[in-house]
Amino acid sequence: MNRAQMNLPALAVALLLVTTVTVVSLGMADRAFVAGERDADQRRVAVALSERFVGAESPLTARQNVFAADKIEGVNASELRTLFPVVGDRDVRVRLGDRTLVDAGDSTGGTTIRRIVLVEERESVTLDPDLSASDPELTLPRRSSSADIALNPSDGTTVTAVRANDRVVLRNESGLSGEFEIDLSGFETTTLSFESDGALSAGSVEVTYYPTETRKEMVAVTVDE
Repeated sequence: MNRAQMNLPALAVALLLVTTVTVVSLGMADRAFVAGERDADQRRVAVALSERFVGAESPLTARQNVFAADKIEGVNASELRTLFPVVGDRDVRVRLGDRTLVDAGDSTGGTTIRRIVLVEERESVTLDPDLSASDPELTLPRRSSSADIALNPSDGTTVTAVRANDRVVLRNESGLSGEFEIDLSGFETTTLSFESDGALSAGSVEVTYYPTETRKEMVAVTVDE
């Protein structure tokens, strides 16, 4: 009987230790579960944002996975949350190459998704050709998706049509004069031909086209709670 009574304190201590270990273990497991859920949510949002940021429907791209340089330069934190509601009120940072494009909040950790993209920059090139030959044509040195044409033929000369390769892009039997914007194929070299009843000397035609330069970059999207 005395021995049984002496073992009671030891049993109580053992039960206390077991209970304490169980509580601590459950607490650690609960925290790990919550952290796992948070990490999974961060990753889900980071993946979704990175996909939409570079998608064909993104207001920042020229096409899928190709940023338009003039569009990405001005985006800020407020616009990011408006354009991509999936962000919510989370802390987000977007980097392009070695510079930060957007820093919305305080992303000190979180989940980062990286994608290789192209950045497309457009420049304008103006040509003032002498088209006085009997078959006046101008082949643009580089591809462009559009061009501006200024027609100012000399007195006594009428320009009735302009073709881009085999396609008529401008026509007026009474005569074309002034400035016009035309759409071109960015996938093939364009030759412009001018139909007129007289010589088109220098100054009669001015063509401005917009070739592109592209460079490869890495975009990194970080989402934090």
